[in-house]
Amino acid sequence: MHRLTRRQFIGAAAAGLAVAGGMPAPPARGLSINPRESWGADLQPVGPLSSEDVKFLIVHHSASHNGHDPADVPGILRGWFEFHTTGRGWNDIAYNFVIDSAGGIWEGRQGSIDGPVAGDATGGNQGFTQLVCLIGDTNAVAPTAAAQSALVGVLAWLADRYGVSTAPGVEVTFTSRGSNRWAAGTEVTTPTIAGHRDMSQTSCPGDHLYSYVTGSLRADVEATRAGGSPPATAAPNTTTTTTSTTSTTTTTTTPATTTTVPPTTTTIPASTTTIPAPTTIPPTTTAAPGNTTLPVAVESPGAIVSPGGVLATATGLILGGAGLLVWRYRRMVEARTGQGAEDSGTEKGRK
Repeated sequence: MHRLTRRQFIGAAAAGLAVAGGMPAPPARGLSINPRESWGADLQPVGPLSSEDVKFLIVHHSASHNGHDPADVPGILRGWFEFHTTGRGWNDIAYNFVIDSAGGIWEGRQGSIDGPVAGDATGGNQGFTQLVCLIGDTNAVAPTAAAQSALVGVLAWLADRYGVSTAPGVEVTFTSRGSNRWAAGTEVTTPTIAGHRDMSQTSCPGDHLYSYVTGSLRADVEATRAGGSPPATAAPNTTTTTTSTTSTTTTTTTPATTTTVPPTTTTIPASTTTIPAPTTIPPTTTAAPGNTTLPVAVESPGAIVSPGGVLATATGLILGGAGLLVWRYRRMVEARTGQGAEDSGTEKGRK
């Protein structure tokens, strides 16, 4: 009877994910690993992938945004595949295994569940390793307890599988195939679990995660290989995201800031605007032909005429008229009596 290979078995399981509701791949040392087909069945490597001689293990972070959900992971990995193959020029996604913030484990580079496949890395792959990457930026925050526990489990499984010692103080020496830290042909000695920055000039895997790599991670892996379980909580020398936030809030004291605002004196300048005197319009004299008219004064608005002045003017006119009548009367009497002829020689001669 024809026997299914491991790859065929995983593929068949992946084909039933839609019906079964997302059943993971067969367990490896008690781990549940989501196979490549669960996120990229249609995404094939763009070139050949080579086998690897595994001597040690490297931890990465993706340096991407934090706060994802497990449901986001297939889309995240598909985005990585596109960037790694077209942007970086690699033949497949760089990492052998990927871990999400909820502790989910995902097969990255095709064939990594079946056996040792050489990966790729920014700064060059010096060789002789398997790559495990946590999704997120652990320069910004510490990995979650679930992600740390999954990391310990994957590393313990890989160490068992490839015969990598994780005992305290154990190191391995190899000849680099070339990276921007270790040129090809350089003899390199490293602990059997290292961070990406130990092999390339980079900040990966982030300060928070790197402190765990160089701290208690190897001891946790060794304890798990001896029959224990991956730690269910954060390692003592690390801080989870929640604890980190609380610690920052409770221990950071913001010094009081005293700002003295000098009194402001505003002087309003005295008004120097002079209201101009009213404009006086000169009297207008209008003369009709052959007649002499007394000037008529044009008053400025608001001028007041005194009643006494009106009365005096009227009295003068009356007296003037009376005088004229008296004079004419006298002339008539003189004409009748012959008086006044000396005043007009012309008149006397005519008689």
